[in-house]
Amino acid sequence: MSSTRPLLFLSDLVPSLDPALVAHDRIEDLVSHGIDHLFTMQTPEGGFSFWPGETEPQLWGSANAVQLLLDAQKHGYAVPQDRLDAAVDYLAQASSNLAGGGVRHEWSELGDGDPEPYVQFVLALTGKANRGRLQKLIDRMAPNPTGEQAEELYMLQAALWLSGDRRYEGALKRPDVSALTDERSNRWSFYSDRRRRGFMLSTFVDLFGQDPAGEPLAALVAEGLRGHADDWYTTQELVWGITGLGKWIRGAAATFSPPELVADGKRLAPQPAPPTAKGGDRVWAVARASEYHSVDLRVKQKGEGKLYLLLSSEGVRAHPDAREGGEGLRVSRRYVKEDGTPLDPSKHALGDLVFAEIELTNTTGERLDNIALVDRFPAGWEIENARLGRGGATADFVSQDDLWTADYVDLRDDHVEWFGSLGRGEAKKVVYLLRAVTAGHFDVPPVEASAMYDPRIWARGEPQSFDVGGPWKPYLD
Repeated sequence: MSSTRPLLFLSDLVPSLDPALVAHDRIEDLVSHGIDHLFTMQTPEGGFSFWPGETEPQLWGSANAVQLLLDAQKHGYAVPQDRLDAAVDYLAQASSNLAGGGVRHEWSELGDGDPEPYVQFVLALTGKANRGRLQKLIDRMAPNPTGEQAEELYMLQAALWLSGDRRYEGALKRPDVSALTDERSNRWSFYSDRRRRGFMLSTFVDLFGQDPAGEPLAALVAEGLRGHADDWYTTQELVWGITGLGKWIRGAAATFSPPELVADGKRLAPQPAPPTAKGGDRVWAVARASEYHSVDLRVKQKGEGKLYLLLSSEGVRAHPDAREGGEGLRVSRRYVKEDGTPLDPSKHALGDLVFAEIELTNTTGERLDNIALVDRFPAGWEIENARLGRGGATADFVSQDDLWTADYVDLRDDHVEWFGSLGRGEAKKVVYLLRAVTAGHFDVPPVEASAMYDPRIWARGEPQSFDVGGPWKPYLD
């Protein structure tokens, strides 16, 4: 693509973005739904749990939720004030406990996932910063920290700035723009180097707006979100990176001539402008775009500031890359009868009950937290949901000691999800019951597993096929 004026391309940041959501103002509905769902995880203490239905709040996640709610409220979304106040009170009490030497649960030291710097930062957003405690934590930091400690130091210095103490303003305006690394933590701080830069950019813009000192960091964050499929990134990396970039591009040119998109010399008509569009904004949906030899985006005139282009593509890959095997995890699946004997895939009858037995193994030398295991089954099968009084058959062929105690299980119409942890070298099984409800030939997708906050740790089994015969089958043989 080319342009008659300079453009900064923020391409492939959100591969799954549906322009229709923005074009038809549905984004407000989605945000409101997200806020409502978030409050379903608020505990009696005021904090937020990691999974729906839990009663134990998770401190780092609670701080994250409060910051989201504060941002939503600032942008005009309805947030129940009493419930937000309860969440802030929980953080304040937790901060007081930590300052008094209270138990830190999963965390023990700064730079090792300690939630206190983030809690203090979020409290500063509410005007409840403890300056003395903030300075004490900063003084405890090692000189020239890197990685997670550098993120925590930025949080603490920003919290002091928000409380009116500007002594670290110079340091805040010199964010780390060294080369990105692939450092990630699968523990409860959800840290990664890309998350850190996205968080720093978001905070920088909140403090200093579109100060030119932030431009190198914005370019680094954008670069960090290129070059990989969306499932390579963690949710923290995507959310913070896109949040930071979204705030940064508010400094875009306010006036510019209507852009033109020309493909193989032919001008393409834009879609109707969405209600929220600026004066010259344009949106195109280009079918079979890869078949064009040349595509030019032209903007003849613009005012002060940069222009930004968001590209999103969708379709079916001609040659999908569904690798089998794994890195750090190993997963396998088999279908068995009630006695545990293997099922013949060609002798499966309508109405039969089938046990799906999955074995998941941690092949690393360390504990793995936040593992997501997903198994999909074809439309012709239904899960026998024990929560609905179904699934009376029991998997007596598996020892209870061999079963995986998951932190959370989510049953869907076409797949099951388990979330939990495995010790180093540990292997566990999950078993669930299916019933064949439709006759025919079915291809079963592979079972998959990955570490939620380090997707480089993954495993994928083999796809399988099954034939389900109807009651008429004996008359056809």
